[in-house]
Amino acid sequence: MSYEEKLTNGISRRSFIKGAAIGTVAASSIGILAGCGSTGESPQSESENGAAPEAGKPSFFDPPKPIADSEIKQTVKADVVVIGAGMAGLCAAISAAEEGAKVVLLEKTDDVKFRGYDWGAIDSKMQKSIGNKVDKLRAIQEIMRYGGYKADQKIVSLWANHSGEVADWIMEKAEALGIEPLPIPIDETTITGSTIETLGTLSFRLKANEKAMASVPKGTSPYTAALAYSLKTTAEKLVDIRFKTPAAQLIREDKGRVTGVIAGEEGNYTKFMAGKGIILCTGDYGSDEEMRKYYIPSTEHMHMNMYEMVHGPINTGDGHKMGLWIGAAMDEAPHAPMYFDFAVVGAPILADALMRQSWLNVNVRGERYCNEDLPYAFLCNAQRQQPEHYRWAIWDAKWPEEAPKFNLVACKDMRTEFHNPDNIKKYIEKGYIRAADTIEELAKKIKVPANTLKKTVERYNELARLGQDLDFGKRSECLTTVEKAPFYSAPLGTSLLVTLGGLQINDKLQVLDNEKNVIPGLYAAGNASGNYYANDYCVSLPGNSHGRAFTFGYLAGKNILNLG
Repeated sequence: MSYEEKLTNGISRRSFIKGAAIGTVAASSIGILAGCGSTGESPQSESENGAAPEAGKPSFFDPPKPIADSEIKQTVKADVVVIGAGMAGLCAAISAAEEGAKVVLLEKTDDVKFRGYDWGAIDSKMQKSIGNKVDKLRAIQEIMRYGGYKADQKIVSLWANHSGEVADWIMEKAEALGIEPLPIPIDETTITGSTIETLGTLSFRLKANEKAMASVPKGTSPYTAALAYSLKTTAEKLVDIRFKTPAAQLIREDKGRVTGVIAGEEGNYTKFMAGKGIILCTGDYGSDEEMRKYYIPSTEHMHMNMYEMVHGPINTGDGHKMGLWIGAAMDEAPHAPMYFDFAVVGAPILADALMRQSWLNVNVRGERYCNEDLPYAFLCNAQRQQPEHYRWAIWDAKWPEEAPKFNLVACKDMRTEFHNPDNIKKYIEKGYIRAADTIEELAKKIKVPANTLKKTVERYNELARLGQDLDFGKRSECLTTVEKAPFYSAPLGTSLLVTLGGLQINDKLQVLDNEKNVIPGLYAAGNASGNYYANDYCVSLPGNSHGRAFTFGYLAGKNILNLG
């Protein structure tokens, strides 16, 4: 059955949306996965005596049987073992190795894993070079405010106070390998007129050379390629990297020190002993459905899981689980998701930038319900409250002149030079975008009541001509009439990039137990660590998730040698 038929024929909209297939798109679509690389398929959850998990309790809380010595084929000794070769893990491993430590870096996949092009920091050299000054206390308060003050402000302050120096440290690594910096325009870092005021935390960008692009999957963002190449190449010179080595269980006797980790495949494990300790940089748990539903119930209404789209079920909360099994505490639920409106409902593609401009949005009843000039997560939150949990974006033939005026919305880049115009024609042909010569015809194609949609468009056009959104308060720049044929529409839903809840830590990046006591020898950074985000991702500080990852990875590598 075609995409068009799925949405309009033979299946009720509700039953189709609930069962919408998760498409598989090559990694080249959006680059390498966000967050720290994950490690280790979780062993089957069962109690120590092999009994089934307690009824009504999520299975991931129940520790597996200890791995028998007979299954361990060798022992490797190091000062520090870092689990997860993502941004945080690479920075942690390099940082510790530069202090003279013998470091082993474990990664369950066959390469380093992270994505993105916004690296958030404060007071980097590049920021200073363009006169971009960010108020540290205000930035800290923004993250605290988004999280309803559930975070530990001392931990959030670590990012604000150290991210600039770590960004410069990364830049030095890149430049030593022939990777050139790309200056960031001041108008991109300090956005005026946005519905959500944005602080200019973009700290650096790197220009990928041929070696960097050749080192990553085709289609990867050049910014990601440059950073991945720089960190991986640097780590290879300093660190013993073990790819395809999933971590399975931490080693801790009673309530004592964490002394190592058992990793590898069943029947052929290696015991990695760490004299100074273990750093968990295993990414998030977005690909573990049980954990998602337990800690972020709203994920029930996602229409596309970006983990599945990018490269399969990799980030399955392995570090979180291993920590729980030896007594670590988890952030209070519900955790913060990083929601995006990338989902084209029922289609195996990511939404083009054009579809996600600040056009008129209506629900499945043809009603407007929110200010469309909102960041990703806010739009997703609003549409999940609507019947059937998705929206129709509607625009007209004037889009080439109108869209460039929209500029940016918080960390949401809506500039049309980032979309491929050729995709529009292709998406119309495939039915991902609907086109019609009248509003009535468009209503029929998107299966919403024609009379309601006509009234909604009439009211919207009235507000656009007035130049003031009296109904929802959208910026006047984004109020554009829907009156010139052809008219276009696309169905957009909620997708999840990463989960933002982790093991509780202190301001030294040491993992804590349920009594808030330090678990000796265990550290966490990146999306495996907690005490930072809650409710929603803080979109007013572009790139702050990546900034937290590299800053905390770097600091954990230093702290583990000084504190043990």
